[in-house]
Amino acid sequence: MSNRILTEHVCVVSTKQAPPMIGSSQASDTCQVLDPQTGSVLSSSGGAATVKVGAGVGVHSITPIPLDNLGSLNCQNAYIAYGGKGKDDMNAYLIVQGSTSSPKWKCKLPEHLEGGIIVSPCGNYVLGAARSGNCYCWSLLNEGELIKIWSAHYRPVKAMVFSDCGSYLVTGGADGIANIWSLMEIVAHAASDGLSDGIYGKASLNPVKTWSEHQLPISAMYTLPSSRVVSASLDRQIIIMELFSGKTLAKIAMPSAIHSITADANGHRLYLGSADGTIFCIDLDIFAISTSAESATIVTNSNSERMDSKGPSISGSLLENTILGLQNKGTEASYISELRGHEGEVRSLAFIDHDDQQMLVSGADDGSIKVWDTRSRCCIRTIYPWSSNGSTSMDDKSSKSRPCPCSSIIIIPRQSIESNEAGAFSHNSMRATPKQQGGTIDLLKPLQRFPKQFNSEVDFIKKIIRNEDSGSNKPKRNIVEEENISQTKRTCVESDDQLQSGNTQALTNEVKNLKAELANAADTIDRWQKVNTKLAQKLKNSSKI
Repeated sequence: MSNRILTEHVCVVSTKQAPPMIGSSQASDTCQVLDPQTGSVLSSSGGAATVKVGAGVGVHSITPIPLDNLGSLNCQNAYIAYGGKGKDDMNAYLIVQGSTSSPKWKCKLPEHLEGGIIVSPCGNYVLGAARSGNCYCWSLLNEGELIKIWSAHYRPVKAMVFSDCGSYLVTGGADGIANIWSLMEIVAHAASDGLSDGIYGKASLNPVKTWSEHQLPISAMYTLPSSRVVSASLDRQIIIMELFSGKTLAKIAMPSAIHSITADANGHRLYLGSADGTIFCIDLDIFAISTSAESATIVTNSNSERMDSKGPSISGSLLENTILGLQNKGTEASYISELRGHEGEVRSLAFIDHDDQQMLVSGADDGSIKVWDTRSRCCIRTIYPWSSNGSTSMDDKSSKSRPCPCSSIIIIPRQSIESNEAGAFSHNSMRATPKQQGGTIDLLKPLQRFPKQFNSEVDFIKKIIRNEDSGSNKPKRNIVEEENISQTKRTCVESDDQLQSGNTQALTNEVKNLKAELANAADTIDRWQKVNTKLAQKLKNSSKI
């Protein structure tokens, strides 16, 4: 029974550093599919577990697309990834699980998206977090059109998450600020409405709520149930915010900076990946009790002081021992525990919660993927998916010769990679035809680099160029175009004549003014010379006397 439950889910892991190609097909794939129970690399056998991005391409972020909203039932798993072969070659990729060919498409984006790409829960919109502080929104339903560009932060946008209801976007920036945006307002108007500043003009959009609790750049964010969001920063502070009230529910100081966050399904326990390789576990229920006990200490001590002068004190009573039991035992930090094992920064975390089985999957810069049993708090599996020989042993030195840092971990149903279903079946488990498999995927078009208005201008220019006469170098033009060109030339000539005439008149006036100033200066010099001459004569006469 336990094995059946554990195999309900598998992991898709990715690295931002392209693995070396050393004769092994699995070592050259940036994305790998792992079985958390056995530790096997399922993508090494090919088939429906294959997730290919392209040789030499590193993946900085990858997010699944809920294709059911496009009219297909339980269709192929598809992902949008952001990465490339270097900082100057970054693209967005559409990856189809089970496809042995290269990505469905790749496309250039307006700028470097330091915070990566996420897909809205409805599956209709793609949002990107840029280094400039801008955020971008594309519509998958409208051929990948860029529908909104807005300034979200003063510095690079580091993290983006959606609220649990899916109606709000929360962004965290290097300026230490967290903003919440309404998805309805983001998609309400086309990007061309805000292009007053040129090609890269930005629309005016105001956040619903703003928090400025952090002192250093925000490094990670995570959504909890009941409209709560957790943010982590390089200042070692964990902030839990309530979206709609705008309240800060908790501030927790950590021993080191946090780079990744996840939680269990109910949001009772947080898991934090730190810069020193430690995974911190925070039990929010015990934290709430500890905070209440600390507040009760102040109330009890205050009452004790008042009761000493007027009557019996409650100090040492059963009530005090019950409320302050945690603190009196010196366990005020008992809500924090640690999982140690990684040798590098923990960059990605994912939680598997199914029935009675709970596991935590972590990925670090040391190239290792670890599976933890959250009940026993032991590491039950260590995998090196990008090692040269596919080793799963943590003692294998060759797997650490060139570590490929893990950039993301996604949990997907194991059913989607079963060989007898190929990840593209309807609910009645009938095999889909190739046409049915690709029909929904073909609806997803590459993300546009520029807004639609700019694209239409480019298309117009291309149309004029293609309209050239094949027998002559002169392009074909109709009467209206010739008249427009002639009128433009006449306007330019008249403008030049007016400019030359205006310049000549301006120069003439300037010369006259300079001559007048020179004449006045000459008169002033003559007057002072006469005065100096008279003074000199008087001094000479007075010296003779």
